[in-house]
Amino acid sequence: MRCLRALLGFFAILPVGAELDFSCAWALPYTVAPLLGGLSALALIGLGPLPAYLILLLLTGLNHLDGLADTADALMVRDRERARAALEDPRRGTAGIFAVVASIALAVDYLRSPWQLLLGEIFSKSLVVVLAAFSKPFKEGLGSAFISSVKSRWPLAMPALALALVVYPASSLALALSALAYYIAYKHLGGANGDVLGYLLELSRVFFIAATSAFLPSISCPLW
Repeated sequence: MRCLRALLGFFAILPVGAELDFSCAWALPYTVAPLLGGLSALALIGLGPLPAYLILLLLTGLNHLDGLADTADALMVRDRERARAALEDPRRGTAGIFAVVASIALAVDYLRSPWQLLLGEIFSKSLVVVLAAFSKPFKEGLGSAFISSVKSRWPLAMPALALALVVYPASSLALALSALAYYIAYKHLGGANGDVLGYLLELSRVFFIAATSAFLPSISCPLW
């Protein structure tokens, strides 16, 4: 229970008052993902796509979005050491701003159903567990702690990933695009850290929403 509270405290802006503990990080798709996805899905039903997606991002504390922006800036720097340094630069570059705006715009435009938010969260958080397990951190920090914690437990996240793929077979395209995007950042930086994992979390959710939207009707009333 202490570990689950820690996950909620780190991956969501919930005042649970628990110390950082990644020992049950494999449980992300079964705990944090349904909670955040469910709350944002309810917001979609009542408020529409843009407010719902912004609520989801706010519930995450914008941490993963910051990782997306930092990694996008780093990908624009050719030299590996300078690219890693760009991850730590508090100044936001053009690539980072573009990545944030584009990801939100795409997600909002392709949102068709509350299920996309719920299963999109499950998809992204199960995928980050699986890919992190096969990753090498390039520095010590929160990212390396997360990677170490899922090394031997990643199979526990596979049922959640399979659920998203079975419910929405089109999400296999999102899986391929997410893996490719992660591979590009991983090779460019020579490993992963918390920013790269956040970049994966954000992009995989957007890819899931976009890939599944073609098979869903457009939102035409507040109750759909």
